[in-house]
Amino acid sequence: MSKLGEQNGDHPALAWRRSGLMAITGRPDGDELVYPAAITTVANNALNGLKRLARDPSGLPANGALLLGERSRLLGLKKGGRMSANGSCCLLDAYDGRIALNLARADDWDLLPALLDGECPDNWQKLAAAIHVRSVAALVERGMELGLPIAAERMPYAAEPWTFSSAGTTRGRTTPLVVDLSSLWAGPLAASLLGAMGAKVIKVESIARPDGARRGNRQFYDLLNAEKASVALDFDSVSGRRQLRNLIDSADIVIEGSRPRALRHLGINAEELVAQGMIWVSITAHGRYGKAGERIGFGDDAAIAGGISAFMGAYWGIPMFAGDAIADPLAGLHAALAAWTCWSKGSGGLISVSLADGVRHALHYHAAAAEELPHWQAMAQHDAAPMYPMRSSPSARALGADNDSVPAC
Repeated sequence: MSKLGEQNGDHPALAWRRSGLMAITGRPDGDELVYPAAITTVANNALNGLKRLARDPSGLPANGALLLGERSRLLGLKKGGRMSANGSCCLLDAYDGRIALNLARADDWDLLPALLDGECPDNWQKLAAAIHVRSVAALVERGMELGLPIAAERMPYAAEPWTFSSAGTTRGRTTPLVVDLSSLWAGPLAASLLGAMGAKVIKVESIARPDGARRGNRQFYDLLNAEKASVALDFDSVSGRRQLRNLIDSADIVIEGSRPRALRHLGINAEELVAQGMIWVSITAHGRYGKAGERIGFGDDAAIAGGISAFMGAYWGIPMFAGDAIADPLAGLHAALAAWTCWSKGSGGLISVSLADGVRHALHYHAAAAEELPHWQAMAQHDAAPMYPMRSSPSARALGADNDSVPAC
């Protein structure tokens, strides 16, 4: 248990409860459950790494575990067992295994006939029956072709939370400029943490398709995006693409969560830019390279691929979700730590952060022995300490509020 000493924060069973994660882990009609691995400790380690690198750590969150449960507490989410806490992703039985299918976008349901050879289920119960007679491999392959967030349930294996390809040296500025092209959770969290480290951050969005998180819980959006300048551009216009390229060329660190081909369509080649000393952070669901780099994925389905539900099945006897899209905040913490570590060393390069690999890394860090799990559960159930205090933040900038600062082209 040496990895779980005081320097890493509270015991993982206590941190799981105090961060709000226990309240959203378990079957809807069952007990709240502790997670059998030290995920919160991994999150604390990443944040402590940032604090050690910071000139002034006072602007950083109190601990990493807090960030894992922040959204669920703001949204008042409930435990869903085989359904994700936010209700968009379901763990479904195929005839030879399980898949997670995340129907988070309005038009994802419209793709089901193409996934299911013409069948058109209009609710989760009918969908479960259609999935049950099909194979995992066929479903995942077809789902990937259709651009659906789909993943096979897997037991975790050893993985690193990021990979780094070094190329060139940074410009050596005292304060880095971060261009945040990402959306939703992982990337914006990483950029906000870099802002708390002292970086200047510009959030860049498409006028046609701004960050979807703007339509969600306002408090959560503000936590991730306050203190960032806001620039909105028309990516379909020549001038908009030129302005985008000018912003990227001026950056020291770029954070994005797009498939590589989407950026190439905009005339942006990350590998060329890192050769000039830029730090490029690429956050994807399953990895940047090969077929994995073309896959769509969100925090809940990527967590299933990383092993989150398989671990619950192995320890508690029932595969189910744990936490809330937990792959997202883990990836955001690791992306920020990797980017600032490179910046502090003056090393440009490409950092690839995989949501699924971040979960695999966390599950391999430390797991409870079978005989320890009842003790972990009892610790959490009898813990009377207060929940971790929630953060507050000023309001984020309106879309395009800082467009005047972008040079005209």
